[in-house]
Amino acid sequence: MKTGDDYRQSLRDGRSLFIEGERVDDPATHPLLKTAVDNCAANYDLYYSPEPGAHNPAYIIPRSKEEAEARLARLIGPAEIAATTSATCVLALGSAAPELAKARPEYRTRIYDFIDYVRTNDLRCAETVTDAKGNRKLRPLEQDDPDMYLRVVDRNADGIFVTGCKMHITVAATVHELVVFPTKAMKKGEEAYAVSFSVPVNTPGVTIINTSYAPYDADARHFPVSSKTNSPEGFVVFDNVFVPNDRIFLDGEVEHASDLAYALGLWERTGGGGIYASEGEDRLVGLAVLAAEAAGIADEPGIRDKLSTLMMFATMNKAGHDAAWSNAVQNEDGNLMPSTLYISATKYYHAEFNDRMVDILHDIAGALVANAPNMADYDHPKLRGILDTLLTTPTMSAENRLKLYHYIRDTTADAYGGWSSVTGKQAGGGLFAQRLVTIRNYDIEHAKELARKAVGITG
Repeated sequence: MKTGDDYRQSLRDGRSLFIEGERVDDPATHPLLKTAVDNCAANYDLYYSPEPGAHNPAYIIPRSKEEAEARLARLIGPAEIAATTSATCVLALGSAAPELAKARPEYRTRIYDFIDYVRTNDLRCAETVTDAKGNRKLRPLEQDDPDMYLRVVDRNADGIFVTGCKMHITVAATVHELVVFPTKAMKKGEEAYAVSFSVPVNTPGVTIINTSYAPYDADARHFPVSSKTNSPEGFVVFDNVFVPNDRIFLDGEVEHASDLAYALGLWERTGGGGIYASEGEDRLVGLAVLAAEAAGIADEPGIRDKLSTLMMFATMNKAGHDAAWSNAVQNEDGNLMPSTLYISATKYYHAEFNDRMVDILHDIAGALVANAPNMADYDHPKLRGILDTLLTTPTMSAENRLKLYHYIRDTTADAYGGWSSVTGKQAGGGLFAQRLVTIRNYDIEHAKELARKAVGITG
């Protein structure tokens, strides 16, 4: 296994990275990438073991609900992002492997060889899925530019060459492998776009244009979460990139593109749902209660109603996650997969109503969420006494109230909050995809039969 320092050194491999118009030679030292690297390095150090066969928990493929829950608990934390994306890649490939083997048996072998490779060498992966898409009303072949979807442009006996772009790929700049999935189901005639593979980030022809929500403010107290937990999002450009045969998991079998797309969506939704269910929504409730208590309004009937709404939201997210694992199924290889129906419905429920829950939090906490003085103001000897007088309440000091307001602002109304609001809705396919998957997996015939019996319809 690698240590954190081993990981930092491994990123100095000549990869082609850009951010804000500048070439980045070492992501471990760049101010907008360093935090993501440090967090991933902390994950390496946390689970490092010199024992033969030891590996990061991100690469546990669960065979039971208990294994799945234990694995998730070990991934959650400030260093979770790169480990989570790696796990999603591995779990999605493992889920789809039996179906892909129906097209070509060697796909299954290549998938498990790849999983063993990244596990053994302690590498991190990025799920590389969303194409540029151009005019979204048009299919890949109908686009003015055929490279709006990543495609195979050439091949030889040793492999394929691909061109295109995958957009807003989380931690692409700070991992080792780019695991490419089809963005959606493909049709006959779109064989060039039905492709899945993995290549190292430093492969010739790969360029990553990065953005980041990492704050510029030097005072981390003003951004208590995003200063410590942030990740780059990359436009991953493939310019005639060579992929060797043993790294190809799908090549032209259009009927199986959806197997990979749906498997990735399932594990994307599962990863987010597990975090919500484990602590995310309870923390939201806690922030609202603390804000209400600090303002002396926690016992007001209207506030108690708002708090109960937050509590029900948190409880329903937990219930949906539990239902998904209680109704889990195993594929032919024994890999456990949560219920697609319950995961998709729960992901939709969270994405649909989370903004309303944040509005309730803001309503309780008030305008100081956006307008509270900076912590540096509180440090000033002339201002501290004024702020103590204005903000101290019987249940909370002025300093702690400022900390509370800045945490709420950062996580719900500023750097981290903006990123999590958008990605929380879009991860796993967006609201439309959640509805579509739910419809496809809901037992409509059973529902109709129950209705027929209730009404008395026969024949």
